[in-house]
Order: sequence, then C-alpha cells, then structure tokens
Amino acid sequence: MATTSCDNGLMTLGKRIRKLREQRGMSQQELAELLGTTQQTIAYWESDKRKPRYEKLKKLASIFKVPVSYFLEEEHQPEWDKNASFVRGKVIPIPIYGEAQAGSFGGYTSPTPEQYFPTPDVMLKGLPPERVFWIRVEGDSMRPMFQPGDLVLVADPSWYEVKEGAPVVAVNGDGELTVKYYHHDRKNKVIILEPANPAYKPIVIPENKLHESEVLFFPIIAHTKVF
Repeated sequence: MATTSCDNGLMTLGKRIRKLREQRGMSQQELAELLGTTQQTIAYWESDKRKPRYEKLKKLASIFKVPVSYFLEEEHQPEWDKNASFVRGKVIPIPIYGEAQAGSFGGYTSPTPEQYFPTPDVMLKGLPPERVFWIRVEGDSMRPMFQPGDLVLVADPSWYEVKEGAPVVAVNGDGELTVKYYHHDRKNKVIILEPANPAYKPIVIPENKLHESEVLFFPIIAHTKVF
C-alpha cells in the first residue's frame, strides 16, 4: 500500500530522496541532470506524487552511494499484528514488498511495505533485518519447491552472495520479478534462470546483455508457506 509523505512520520520514498539530495547540497535541477530527467519529475518524486521506475532507483543508489534496498525500507516500522506473539530478538517483523512470477518476468515491487510478516530471526542467516525482505510467489514454474502464495525471504546481494544453483529473485529494469534457480555458464558466457517445473523453459541472459537489461539477482535465503 502506498504511503504519503505525511503518513505517521514514516520515511517515505520521496523523503529519502530529498534527504540524500540535501545532504549532498544538491539542487533538484542538478539531480535531474544527473538522472537525465526534469526538475519537475524530481519534485513529484520528493512529494510522493509519483514514484521513480526501478532503473531510476538504481541510478539514484549509484549517485548517493547507497544500496537500492535503502529506497525500499521505512525508517519507522508501523505496529504489526498485536495478536502475534512477539519475542524481542526471536521474532522480527520483516516487510513484504510485492510479488514475483514463477513463470516469466512479471509481478511488481512496492515502494513501501504491503504488510509485515513475523519472522524468526534464525531465518535471517545473521543478516541485519534491514537487509532482507519478503516477496510473494505467484505461478507454478518453481513447483514443487515453491508453491503459489509462498513467501520467499530475499537478501541484499551486497550482503549475501548469490550462489551457483541456488534460488534467486531476478529483477529486470522494468521492475518485473521472477523466481528461478541461478546458473552462471561461464563457458558460454550466459546466465541461465532455470525453473523447477520442466513444463517451463529457462530464461537465458547473455553476459553482455546484463547491463543493458539491468537485471539484478537477489538470493533467496529462506521461504515459508502462508496458510
């Protein structure tokens, strides 16, 4: 669910952009020129009237030297289900940021959490809570490992390495997501995103097209079923 700049003091996406820009002593026009856009667009972003596309978020992250996940976090977490048993240091509310298609690229990412899911801290693999988030799986190309409706816990790739043969959430430049097994065929210089379900074909991305297609790979470190 989208959050406006005045919602309960939350650090919205627009506020984060403005904060970083002002810390650099940069004007909206200067930032717009670096991004190849207009001053008015920056103003819309900072007032949360519009949201930047994923490729612009990556450019913002590069300009301000922060991980992309910085723009997908909230400074103050809202209260979560009061009926859930919460043991501090044992169960942590981790945000769900959208859904990924298990067939091909699709789904979406939300700039602010849709909700928070109570997560045992052992699932975080020792990572800080702000470096992980949940994505909902849709489609059946990853059956039987992941079923439609399952949640996968993904990590910031700058904090947790993508491993050969392991499942990942791949995000393209349009902000579309897919869940697959990651294979790097160095001999043929391609990345192969392999489905678990043999009824689906793999997605093959040449190494020299990775930058052009702006695909990022987020390692899946845990998953759970939601009943």
